[in-house]
Amino acid sequence: MRSWLPSLLLVAPLAFTGCRPSAPVTPIVGGGGGAVDPLPPQNTAYNAPPHLFSPRPHPPRQRIIAPPPPMGALPPLVNNLELCYPELRRPSPVIAQGKSKPKPVAKGGSSSGVGSGYGSGSGSGGYKNVPYQPAPSSTPPQPEPPRESKQAAASKRPGDSNSGGGRAGGAVSGSLGGVAGGVAGGVLGGATAADDAGSGGEVAKKTAQPSKRAEAEPKKKLADMQRHAEDERARPSAPSPAGAPAADYESVAAEEAPLIATAPPYNYKDDFQDWGQATYLSNDDTMSLSSAQRIIYAIDRYLPIAPSHIRQHELLNYFSFETAPVAPQDDFSVLPNLAPSPGKPGLFDLTLAVQGKPVDRDSRRNANATFVIDRSGSMSAEGRMEYLKRGLRRMTSELKTGDVVNIVLFDHEVCAPLESFVVGRDRPELLAQAIDAMRPRGATDVYSGLSRGYQLADHAYQPSYNNRVVLITDALTNTGVTDARTIALVGKFYDDRRIRLSGVGVGADFNDELLDRLTERGKGAYVFLGSEAEVDAVFGGRFISLLETTALDVHFQLHLPPSLRLNVFHGEESSAIKEEVQAIHYFANTAQLFASELMARGDALRPQDSIMLTIEYQDPETGAAMVEERAWTLGEISGESTNTRKARLLLGFVQRVGALAMRSPPPSYQRRELGWVDEDAWQICDEGASALQSLSDGLSDDPEAARVRALWSKLCSRYAPPTRPVQTRPQPQPQGWPAARE
Repeated sequence: MRSWLPSLLLVAPLAFTGCRPSAPVTPIVGGGGGAVDPLPPQNTAYNAPPHLFSPRPHPPRQRIIAPPPPMGALPPLVNNLELCYPELRRPSPVIAQGKSKPKPVAKGGSSSGVGSGYGSGSGSGGYKNVPYQPAPSSTPPQPEPPRESKQAAASKRPGDSNSGGGRAGGAVSGSLGGVAGGVAGGVLGGATAADDAGSGGEVAKKTAQPSKRAEAEPKKKLADMQRHAEDERARPSAPSPAGAPAADYESVAAEEAPLIATAPPYNYKDDFQDWGQATYLSNDDTMSLSSAQRIIYAIDRYLPIAPSHIRQHELLNYFSFETAPVAPQDDFSVLPNLAPSPGKPGLFDLTLAVQGKPVDRDSRRNANATFVIDRSGSMSAEGRMEYLKRGLRRMTSELKTGDVVNIVLFDHEVCAPLESFVVGRDRPELLAQAIDAMRPRGATDVYSGLSRGYQLADHAYQPSYNNRVVLITDALTNTGVTDARTIALVGKFYDDRRIRLSGVGVGADFNDELLDRLTERGKGAYVFLGSEAEVDAVFGGRFISLLETTALDVHFQLHLPPSLRLNVFHGEESSAIKEEVQAIHYFANTAQLFASELMARGDALRPQDSIMLTIEYQDPETGAAMVEERAWTLGEISGESTNTRKARLLLGFVQRVGALAMRSPPPSYQRRELGWVDEDAWQICDEGASALQSLSDGLSDDPEAARVRALWSKLCSRYAPPTRPVQTRPQPQPQGWPAARE
């Protein structure tokens, strides 16, 4: 070793401090935290006064007692049963004399042979104009100018301040033609009727092409490790003084020796810049449960599981968690739990169980519910139509006096057997007859059926009611407008008019992508009817959850102290930028679990620090902006809990299901036990059973934990075990060293 090297090794620690960036890391702190001291650049404990959040007080929630339904002012019943169900038509002298029979209404037109209150308002009494709260801009949508870009046209979705009888025919169709950027050619109501007249059909066909405007994706941050590497490469070296002689080999070695010999070990946690950052979180709507229901459906029937159905946040929402009671003056309660992540030093599992205020049939608002029902030929498979009818029959017992019900049927045509049926006013046997007479037939035109349903819901709008469209379909659209983005624009337009959308999918192969896009644009939720038990739950005890919302346009924001950062969020969306996380509607009698993994600075929690959750939303009854905030110190929420254990179990389950879903099914398999031959999948199952059993520790009294393990066993029962154990054949080894034999 050269004589100068030991001396350099002794002084190197003093010289090294100038070789790394020394700029302090300034945490981004959510509201209420106040100013904080800069964090040290190394991954050491954060030594500073306690960081406490101060929740903003909110006024007590004043529960508004819903007024009695205005029975006398509700629109009159339009009975089109015989028009929509020809088999119910009674013989008449007119038909016997050879007169022309009433022709079913084509898609988009009025479902009544006589005046139904649309257009001029003539016919059977017309409908009452019902003014209601418009969207922020009262200017009605206009048709797209000739040279306006599609992106600009799609952004013009203000509400219409008129909602009565004189605007539905041509006005609604024209305005929606502008809303969709001309992409549907104004095919809503009157415009579709023009399609049958001749030239209008060509216009509709040309303009109903899928929009080529790609949806903008939010910009993602570069990975922290990549940014660190780029910064290191870009850092310039110190220039040599002018006129200085070229460094010889020994001088260069003297400069580099400290870097090589005394550099402290690199810790990736030093590179994070988001300590203490406030983050918006979203788990999608509380009633979006389709992926969990479809996974269970596939497991029970030995079907392949599509990787696109693996959405862990929906699985978390499907199962139940412990929640705190909602105080009378609040709309939400939050139960927080924080526990160390097993086997991950410095990481902690945080669960926030959010519960909305309870609502029952008597306390819920009256509903203006429009059921848009798929009766196409594909609904005959797997008993889909029978599932649908079973649910609707069950639903009738959940209605209450004053509820308005519209029923719209669609296949390749559209017909509404009942318009403005009012519970407690009209004969209940009419509703029962409309349900019982449904039969599968024809092709599937979702766009025309949904458009007609929205028209009826808009026409019967009641300001004090919950105005909702419920689409029940397998979404296998094959005629009319089939582009998902175009169809979804309809839901976005009417959501701005405070008419919400819920979706119910039926059939093992229903179009998950279309229904997800429709309900996302309409800020609604969708479920899947996979069994009779699911049917009875959706249209029975959970029917209120399908209709009623306790909060609109909800944003959740998690505030962390500078000693913590969000490492992983097990949800759908998260961002420090509010606009990058879509607001959701929170459905009645539902709960959400926000599960995340936090990283602690210095690998240790500071019990004196606090976290806070902000809930921003809109009151569904008054439209007023509301805020509720909760804060807790880390010390008071720390410790293992049922929620943290159960969240780990469910996340472990869905991750392993995802691993199996990523494997292609065998070339030939049978939908039965031991009908799949895949030794690698069998190995995943064997290891997963042990892991899930371990994750179930502490959950012996939870029947849903046992159900999760049973689902894993059922999923793995499709795989046949290896026919013979794997044997390790002896391999020739090179001659060992002499000492190995002594």
